[in-house]
Amino acid sequence: MIDGIMFAGYASGIKAAGLDLGLAVFKEPMNCLSLYTRNKIKAAHIIHDKTIEANPVRALLVNSGCANACTGKDGISDLKVIAGELSNIIGVNDNEILFASTGVIGKRLPTNKLIGALPGLCKNLKGNGIESFAQSIMTTDTYPKIVSETVKGKKTYSIIGVAKGAGMINPLFATMLSFVFTDYPVSPSKIRHTFAKAGKETFERITVDGECSTNDTIMLFTKTSDEDMVGLIDFEEKLYYVMKELSLMIVRDGEGATRVIHITVMGAKKKEYAERIARRIAISPLTKTAFFGCDPNWGRIVSAAGDADVPLQPSKIEITLQGRPLVKSSVEVPFDEQEMKRLMNKKEIELIVDLHDGRASFDIYTTDLTYDYIKINASYRS
Repeated sequence: MIDGIMFAGYASGIKAAGLDLGLAVFKEPMNCLSLYTRNKIKAAHIIHDKTIEANPVRALLVNSGCANACTGKDGISDLKVIAGELSNIIGVNDNEILFASTGVIGKRLPTNKLIGALPGLCKNLKGNGIESFAQSIMTTDTYPKIVSETVKGKKTYSIIGVAKGAGMINPLFATMLSFVFTDYPVSPSKIRHTFAKAGKETFERITVDGECSTNDTIMLFTKTSDEDMVGLIDFEEKLYYVMKELSLMIVRDGEGATRVIHITVMGAKKKEYAERIARRIAISPLTKTAFFGCDPNWGRIVSAAGDADVPLQPSKIEITLQGRPLVKSSVEVPFDEQEMKRLMNKKEIELIVDLHDGRASFDIYTTDLTYDYIKINASYRS
């Protein structure tokens, strides 16, 4: 709960059932910093928000069930119409409202239905309504994702982060939304670099299926009042923690996933090399299915590493899985197959690939690939 911010969730009928419309309203104007998908095709809300987010804002409206992507100028016009209606109800200017959407690509928002839901949505606004807001932005998520922390400055401040995402996750970014709200007062110029860096080290270090969406959005809302530089370091640390925990919640809730694999590539000549190898391993269907089957098939790992299109010396590669060496100098280290299967039959797995070719490293979190992932995505629109 943050003083001066009210939240609500509502069932507007965009989805067949459940909450699908979330609203956050700020008593006073808030600064907003955003990170968006690198996909060349971007959802309407991203195009719209970029035109107004540099100014203080008063509200955020988020819908699930419809991505409002690939909807052309109509998709943006729909948002402007909705902003006009919502601004009259909550008493703000229409250019002080930001949007975010998630769901099926290619469909316009059911604008009339959404506008008809706005009065009921606004009546539900509460200071402690973060849970319903979090539920309203979910699609295939199995639970709402909320993380909170406190910051000590001239007084005690709060940070509350909310996220959604379970599939189409390869943040650079993915079909992922995350919103962080705080009453800590700090100007965007003071934390822009910190926020961008935190995004790279948290949400950009997870992948579920290697698919990059049109809608990825991360927003940070901060108070516009006099800055409290006393608590800046603590704020930066707590902001990173909240974003890290939210990103891990997303990968742990990966569609159909039964395991999370933490992949670390070390001993690379350049960080870029370590990252490309780590990401290649993380999105390899053969590697991911091996993890699902608890199969210590290290050949799939080394094969993916060799396909990352970076320089490496095969004779130096070392692979360690769950603390047990499998490969040294690219040659198998004898191991007990059944024991390795038992060690891999865990919710979280540690994989280390040491190239022994430098000092750079990179780590990323991924999931296994299961039958349920296929079932979920084979019928996503139905």
